[in-house]
Amino acid sequence: MFTEFCPKLRESPMVSSAITPKRTIAVLIGVAVIAVAAFAVVRSGVFEPETVQGAIPGPGSSSPSASAPASPSPSTPQAQPSPSPTTLEQIKAQNIADAKARLEKYYETTAQVANNGYKDWESKLLPFWGHPDIRSSLRGVYTNYAEKGDYTSGAASVESLDLTGYRPDDAGFETVNLRACIDFGAVENFSKDAELIPRQAGAPTRYQFDYTMRHQGQDSVWTINEQVPHPEQAC
Repeated sequence: MFTEFCPKLRESPMVSSAITPKRTIAVLIGVAVIAVAAFAVVRSGVFEPETVQGAIPGPGSSSPSASAPASPSPSTPQAQPSPSPTTLEQIKAQNIADAKARLEKYYETTAQVANNGYKDWESKLLPFWGHPDIRSSLRGVYTNYAEKGDYTSGAASVESLDLTGYRPDDAGFETVNLRACIDFGAVENFSKDAELIPRQAGAPTRYQFDYTMRHQGQDSVWTINEQVPHPEQAC
């Protein structure tokens, strides 16, 4: 999840990892929406521990079949890879889709980290953060939760991701601005002793965020360079 009333950070290119778009994705809210909490630290120097990011359960898996998969028939048509975008409109559409998928992947990864007691958070989450202020602030937040042994359960969802801006760049450093509606209502936070940490009184569970996503060059990844929560804007 993210923290409450977190001011926005300025943009700055950095490095990150891969993506996969979905409409609804798991993520969490909880004691303190961590990401936003950290951003609040950057702007105001105040961290609100009542808002933490939660986690999502992993997808179910079916039992493997005992029989070997049948070989495809010679007459069965093979799937062809999608052609790479070439026109400006195709490139724009691909960039927007990739930026959305990257943000959703960030929520999913953060959820998995929080459900697992914030273990190995650094190796899993640092690649998503594209601004040095975000990295330095969130490092302290996640280290604190990992040391305390807090964890989360449940799942939040990205209800919608709407495009609010796009800036092309010949060198591959395009910018995509998104308005996200996030629902954190199903997430619960727990202490190391498995005691429920109640949500801050009056804290909203479903509201909007503005994100600035930055591409890190040709054939590279997208990072989160700015995050602005709007807890006063229900969605």
